[in-house]
Amino acid sequence: MSSFGKSIVSLVSKAGGAMAKSILPTIAIGTALSLYTPAPAQAAAFRLSWTGQILGYSAEGRFSYDDARTYEDGIVRGNDLDSFDIAFFDPQGQLIQEFEDNHLTYSGFNFNFDTQTGEILQDGFFNEPNGIDIGEYTVLFDEAGEPIGATGLNFWSAAPAPNGEPIPHVHLTDFGDEFPDLPVGFGPHLDVAFFTRTRAQLLGDPGAGDQFGQRMVATQVPEPGVWVGLGAIALLTARLRRKSGAIDSI
Repeated sequence: MSSFGKSIVSLVSKAGGAMAKSILPTIAIGTALSLYTPAPAQAAAFRLSWTGQILGYSAEGRFSYDDARTYEDGIVRGNDLDSFDIAFFDPQGQLIQEFEDNHLTYSGFNFNFDTQTGEILQDGFFNEPNGIDIGEYTVLFDEAGEPIGATGLNFWSAAPAPNGEPIPHVHLTDFGDEFPDLPVGFGPHLDVAFFTRTRAQLLGDPGAGDQFGQRMVATQVPEPGVWVGLGAIALLTARLRRKSGAIDSI
């Protein structure tokens, strides 16, 4: 791996010291989701998707908000959401973990959607108005109240500028090493996506490919009157991936 790559992936602990102490523990999240959930009459509904740049970890989900409201600068933020569900998958398409109503269960939740461009803002740091922080991230403390680590499967953004030019990217990180059987994709993270760096640059391998990392994208659902539950999305995604693998093997 290039020295550039090593210097970037060293950004593992998202918050330390006083900032870390200010992060509240997250609430345990259930995974049972209903198949159908009625959406509000004025709800704007979107699907979420993302694929990692190194190994192909991925995310699928959904969110909705009241389309009849007016939002400052046209940005829908975490407190404006009616729903937000997300599921993460390993490179083989197997479900790792899912979070229902993540905007209500994770104290550090940060999500910002530009209604004018249809883009999810993710070019800033995880705790900034143009950053993203979803899933779970809980700081652990010792008896003296000092931070000693963290736990949680977390999707978050960063934009370091070692030479004055920001390098925006996102990570899927298993902070608590709760999935030891999963292969590590890039440094301490399960996977990453650098928006301005190619796979070849990240790995220091000219033959690794010139693909840039993918942003998490939102696609509007044509008829948002009825939601398909996140569990159904996970099942459908797994089936489609198995079918795709069968076709590719022919």
